[in-house]
Amino acid sequence: MARSFPPDIVLLDMDSLVHVRLSRGKKNPRVVSVKTYRLGADTFGEGMVTPDLINEASFAEALRRLRMETGNWDRVSVLLPDSWFRMNILEVPSLPDKPAEALEVVRWSLKRTLPIAPEELRIAKQVLGPSTSGVQVLVVSAREKTLAAIERLFAAAGVEVVLIEATGLNIWNAIAVREAPTAGDRLFLFVRDCDFTTAVFRGNQPLFLRSRNLSAERTLVQEIRLSAGYLRDSLRAQGFESCYLAGNVLDAEMLETVAREFNAPVKRVTAGEYADDLPGNAMDFDAAITASAGVFAA
Repeated sequence: MARSFPPDIVLLDMDSLVHVRLSRGKKNPRVVSVKTYRLGADTFGEGMVTPDLINEASFAEALRRLRMETGNWDRVSVLLPDSWFRMNILEVPSLPDKPAEALEVVRWSLKRTLPIAPEELRIAKQVLGPSTSGVQVLVVSAREKTLAAIERLFAAAGVEVVLIEATGLNIWNAIAVREAPTAGDRLFLFVRDCDFTTAVFRGNQPLFLRSRNLSAERTLVQEIRLSAGYLRDSLRAQGFESCYLAGNVLDAEMLETVAREFNAPVKRVTAGEYADDLPGNAMDFDAAITASAGVFAA
């Protein structure tokens, strides 16, 4: 595997965690095991930006069962739903060289876009390059309180968390490292039962990133149409070179809707392209396996 990370990945959600163990393969990583562990319905509660971890005993019990069944391992990568993060592409006049000063510039810029104080967030940033008004920066943030609680409970179970990242962005990592280089605009959509991520990349540079929660009032089809309309207006995007569609709420009608609304050829993302030795129930873990493979993308 290209990047030096532990073979164990845990993907968290409101009511479950999925453990994926990979090993090195000839071309793609091999799936050693994948299994879901249920969390109590009250493990996570509503929170600003990122859900609050409110039932630590439930989380600790799931980790205990996981460790009991999977043996002795001491490091893990943790992936969270995209909707647990805020993903912003910011333009700032300049970015200081000193990390602490650069972070303050980013926090100040985020104050206009977030419902909570930026000081409550853990922030990761990547400079994308110069812009007409300064510097463009990709910023991914989540609530520090929740991330620290997750790390603390893993540590209590004897496991060090080496990274916490968004699931959808790691699915894109798996895609991008295997696709031919291009300067064209590519669309990435990640669909789950309760949320929906839209991203646009020009080459490998992100132009747009957004994750939205779904509800009875805002259905997936409505969200697709709203996103397509927004991209046409804001990016003046009349079509895309390609569209990659990942997730577990997909059928032929959905593929046709996406192709029509975004004016792009649609490619369904499946785990078999990014990992080998899939289990018999791999369809239930398509996104989890693909995202886990993305952790190791170069």
